[in-house]
Amino acid sequence: MKYTMRKLAVGVMMVLLAMSATAEEDELKTLPGYVKFESLDEVYGEPKVRVNVGGFLLSLMSKAAKNDPEVAAVLEGLEGVRINVYSTEGAGAPAIDELQNAKNLLLNQNWEPIVQVNEDGENAQVFIKADREGVQGVTVMAVDEEDAVFVNILGFVDPKHLGTIMDQFDVDLL
Repeated sequence: MKYTMRKLAVGVMMVLLAMSATAEEDELKTLPGYVKFESLDEVYGEPKVRVNVGGFLLSLMSKAAKNDPEVAAVLEGLEGVRINVYSTEGAGAPAIDELQNAKNLLLNQNWEPIVQVNEDGENAQVFIKADREGVQGVTVMAVDEEDAVFVNILGFVDPKHLGTIMDQFDVDLL
């Protein structure tokens, strides 16, 4: 009986977390810094890494990081983090096309390009969405012969903490 109750409790927790993640992803779509990258699923299939973390889970992570005040402070201002990493396996052209499409979309929506690298089969772009009150989002896109990495950070982001955020979510950019 104890084993059955434990299995039931774990099952209920998993369903609640899945429902929370779906609700949070829908909530993220309404934020001004949201960028859609899912079209690469059609080309490469499921990404090898997909992270969709919204406000509730970021709040929990912020509390869990209380031993590291810098990480906790960075996470407190965030409303969402979305990471898609695709394996291109030498077929990076569709990912480069998506990066270019996203770049054009971001420029049309008044995002500011802050880093652009185009050299020897590697393409990396970093954009920020800001207004008078601060940064509302950061988008990082990087493609090479092996991987395509698309990161969308929503909420208040101090650009100098971008590396801390990437480290927290264990993302290496090419």
